[in-house]
Amino acid sequence: MSAKERRQLMRDRYVLLTRSKDLTDFDDQIKLQIWTQNFPLLGQAYELKEQFFDIYEAKSINDAYKLYQNWLSNVPTELMTYFEDLIKAMNNWEEEIFNYFNSPITNAYTESLNRLIKTMNHVGRGYSFQVLRAKILFTQGYRKVKKKKKFKKVEVTFGKMLPDQFPSWSQTGYEWVYEEIYGADFSTLTEAIEEGTF
Repeated sequence: MSAKERRQLMRDRYVLLTRSKDLTDFDDQIKLQIWTQNFPLLGQAYELKEQFFDIYEAKSINDAYKLYQNWLSNVPTELMTYFEDLIKAMNNWEEEIFNYFNSPITNAYTESLNRLIKTMNHVGRGYSFQVLRAKILFTQGYRKVKKKKKFKKVEVTFGKMLPDQFPSWSQTGYEWVYEEIYGADFSTLTEAIEEGTF
């Protein structure tokens, strides 16, 4: 590959990183086709990437494991070095990784929040832990507030037992009584940091 082709590949790498089903732009589909046809090894690597992501669309742990074994057997020796770290991680964490299919929960939210906190700490240039925590949880305008309903007590006396005096449903029903503050909403904080308004 020439230096010019390498520079162009760096500009077009998003095409190779994107799933084929998500490439909706016709130009991007053409770019993918050109790269994979002109460089067959790159095309094989792209197909292996697609097959690996397909594992996570499996409906059961057994199906996922079979797909992984099939994927592993399809990795050619000339590409093995490029997938070596992935294969090693899969072997070392096999049980934990495949348990995802029993309960499909990831820690992506936690990792994203950690990244956001690191960004805020960097922007704040050395906030103390207490200040950083307070800023994240209680910054005005970014807090997530949830209203709670609470049953309203109505005093019922003998005089109110008469049909024309009995409390109406609006006097006895639920009403908004107080608010609970859950700290800053993650998506709002991310948006504010990206806009530079935080």
